Amino acid sequence: MAKKKSLGTETTMPELKKQYGKRSWWKWFEETAALNDKPVSIRHITGPLVIDGDLIIDEDPWAIIIDGDVEVKGTVICLTPESYTSTLILLGKLKAKNLFFSSSARLSIESTTIEGFVIGTSGDGGASLDVDGTLKARGVLLDSHTPAKAKKIDALIMCGEGWPTKPHFLDGDHPELFDAGVLDRGGPFVDMELVKKAAQAGAPVFNPETEQVWRRDKGLK
Repeated sequence: MAKKKSLGTETTMPELKKQYGKRSWWKWFEETAALNDKPVSIRHITGPLVIDGDLIIDEDPWAIIIDGDVEVKGTVICLTPESYTSTLILLGKLKAKNLFFSSSARLSIESTTIEGFVIGTSGDGGASLDVDGTLKARGVLLDSHTPAKAKKIDALIMCGEGWPTKPHFLDGDHPELFDAGVLDRGGPFVDMELVKKAAQAGAPVFNPETEQVWRRDKGLK
C-alpha cells in the first residue's frame, strides 16, 4: 500500500505554475487552494509509477499532479471530507484493479484501464472523474450524486440521470445483473459499500453470465 506522502515531493502552486501554468486545466487545479480554509498539501509526482498494493490518497485537503503513467496492482482510493476540496491531475495512463473516488475528490486522468470497477459515491461535495481518452472497466458504478465522464467509456454504466454520461441502467432496475452479496438487504438496490468491499477482495460484483449478456447487447468487448 502507498500513501501520497510517500510519493513525489511537496511543492507550491507557484512552482507548479512555472511548468504547467499554460495547460487548459491549470486554473481548475489552482483553485483548489482557494476553495479550502485549511492549507492544501501540494505534491508533484513523476512517473512512470508502479505500486504493488493500493494507492490511497486521503489526507485532506490535497492537490496532486502525477506526470507519467501509473500502474497500481490494487485499488486507487481518492477521498476527502465534503468540507474540503481536493484535486488529482494524472498526465498519463492509469492501470489499476479498481478506482474509487468520493465526497469532494476531483480527478482528471488522460486514459484509464481498470481491471474491475470504477466506483463513485457521496459526490454532493463535488467529487468527479474526467477522463480525457478512453475509460475501460467491467463497470462504472456511480450513485446519483456523483458524475464521471470520458471521451469513450467501455464499461457497463450505472449512474443517475441528468449527468453528461448516460446510464445503461439505474440503481434498482436490474438486480439480476449483480451478485446477491452486494445488494442492499437482498435488493433490488445496490449497497455501494458492499460493492467496494467485494471489488477489493476480488469477490463477485456482477453475475458473470448476466454480465456477458449485457456486454454483448451493449456492444462492449
